[in-house]
Amino acid sequence: MKPEMNYISFLKVPSFVLEALMLCGQRPDVQKLLGWEFRGYNIGLLPRLGRILKFKKGFLQFGDEVVGYNVLIQQNSPYEPWIAVPDESNPKRHGFYKVYPADLSPRYRQYPHALIIDYSKGGNPIWDPSRFLRDFLVKPLPDNDDIYLGKAYVELGDRMVPVGYFVLERYNVVDTNLKLNLRL
Repeated sequence: MKPEMNYISFLKVPSFVLEALMLCGQRPDVQKLLGWEFRGYNIGLLPRLGRILKFKKGFLQFGDEVVGYNVLIQQNSPYEPWIAVPDESNPKRHGFYKVYPADLSPRYRQYPHALIIDYSKGGNPIWDPSRFLRDFLVKPLPDNDDIYLGKAYVELGDRMVPVGYFVLERYNVVDTNLKLNLRL
C-alpha cells in the first residue's frame, strides 16, 4: 500500500523535485476545479519573508470563461484549519483572475501543459500588486484530482521573475450565494 499524498507532503519536497513535477505534471481539468475552493500553501523564501503562506483559491464559471479569486486566511500553522479573515461568514476575497491553458498564449511557454492563473485579466484595481502575478498550475499526481501544484511568477515588462511554488488541496464547495463584483 503506497502512502496517501496530501498538501503537507509537498511542503517537505525540495524545490528541484517541485520543478520536475511542474515540468511533467498534467494540465488540470478545469471542470474539476469549478465550484470549489482549495486551501493553498506557499512554499519558498519570499512567501515566508512576506508571511503570506496560507490562502484559499476559488474557481467559478463566468459566461464562457473560468475565473477565480483568493481568500485571505489567518496565518496559523499548516496543521491548523484554514480560517477566513475577517471571519468565515464574511471572507475577504481579493486577487481575482482568469484561468486558461498556457499553450494558448505565446507569452507563457514555461509549462505548456499547465493552466495559467492570470491576475492581469481579473479586473483588479490598478494599485493592486496582484495584477503582476501569473501562476502556472499542474496536476502532479495522475490519479488525484484533489491536489495541484503551482508556481507563481511576477511579470515585470518582458521578464518573468519566479516567486515560489504553492500547493492546493480541495477544501470546500464555493458558496452558491456568492456574488462577486468582477470587473472583467
